[in-house]
Amino acid sequence: MPRSVRPGTPPRRKRKKTMRNKGTGAYEIAVIGGGASGLFAAAAAAEVARRNGLPAHVTVYEGNARVGKKILVTGNGRCNLTNEKMGAAYYRGATELFEAVYARFDRAATLAFFEDAGLFTRADFAGRVYPMSNQAASVLDALRGVCAERGVREEVSSKISSLQRQGGGFLLNGAFYADRAVVACGGRAAPVHGSDGSGYALLKGLGVTVTPLYPALTPLHIKDFTRSLKGIRAAGAVTLKSGGKTLARAAGEIQYTDYGLSGIPAMQVSRFAAQTLAEGGEVLAYVDSAPEVSPEELTERLLTVRKNHPAMTAENLLAGFLPKRLGTVLIGACSLSPAREIGALHENAVAKLVSAVKRTKYAVASVRGFADAQVTAGGVPAEEIDETTMELKKVKGLYVCGEIADVDGDCGGYNLQWAFSSGAVAGQAAARSLLGR
Repeated sequence: MPRSVRPGTPPRRKRKKTMRNKGTGAYEIAVIGGGASGLFAAAAAAEVARRNGLPAHVTVYEGNARVGKKILVTGNGRCNLTNEKMGAAYYRGATELFEAVYARFDRAATLAFFEDAGLFTRADFAGRVYPMSNQAASVLDALRGVCAERGVREEVSSKISSLQRQGGGFLLNGAFYADRAVVACGGRAAPVHGSDGSGYALLKGLGVTVTPLYPALTPLHIKDFTRSLKGIRAAGAVTLKSGGKTLARAAGEIQYTDYGLSGIPAMQVSRFAAQTLAEGGEVLAYVDSAPEVSPEELTERLLTVRKNHPAMTAENLLAGFLPKRLGTVLIGACSLSPAREIGALHENAVAKLVSAVKRTKYAVASVRGFADAQVTAGGVPAEEIDETTMELKKVKGLYVCGEIADVDGDCGGYNLQWAFSSGAVAGQAAARSLLGR
């Protein structure tokens, strides 16, 4: 048996890449992908085997030179691993699959896992849960430490490019045999960290359906964008519309770039823009720069200021609640001079300013691609996955988890929670299916 080590310092074991398991009397469980869902699946499978006395080797196959590369950059390097506010409303795609899986392994179970591993966490004002160290490496160290203690083996720099049925199990790259396999190699988002979409090809080769894929949680490219807004960060809300129909709305801090809109509001709605544009539709983004105030309230306030301070300039009229540079651009969009005294403004001019503040319209040209996306929208549809086990209905003994399934969440720890929940369910089920054989 592999020796136990302290969390945070798990060894890497390199073994000869030959056919294994024949005549050893031990089962092989292969986890393809060493990201958040894969490591969680491996830890879960190994624990089921240990508790039930199941002779099994659990091996993680990772194409990168190390596991967990993408974990290290989540949450701006702080790893927002879950959220106190949880539910299907924060997810897209196969939300019914999320609900079924989350009911089997929820946020409390996730936090209990990490607490047992020695990881302390804290929640911020928005319910986002981070490691107390504020270091994503702490989360990865905890995961790898648990895996090492449970005897999980890592095969790094081992990209799986073929997956074939063989007997009751699978043959990986024509060299590795596994009685059960878990595909956890992520989607297409952030390929620089290893998520290049290769997992979809493995599944398609076995007859599994994959829905159209779109980049999600990514900025918006705006047609003829005003570059003078570049660098501004301001509270606001972004509403997407197509053909007069509202697609999505999100609020938070908007980041204005040289090409368009970024920040949480733009990123939250981007998957809807990506899908609509791919289907040939036109997408408009309406920005509300004062979402906490209704148009009527804003109109009343501006008229009151105009009455009490007629010599105030137009740019100072908006500077009371907007970044000055943003206000200047909005004033220019209304064909007004920033230096004009507001006492001379007609009520129609005030109405134009209110409209500019509450409903500036932008035409969305595209979204930033998978290279800049945080997650993939689309994947293996719910109808092809057993929601109680994450086993593929078309390929018995093969399980999926994480981003490769058609579930994507909002910013705020929701995608990592899905990775942990689906990984736990898939790993447990893979090991349990071997009991009593």
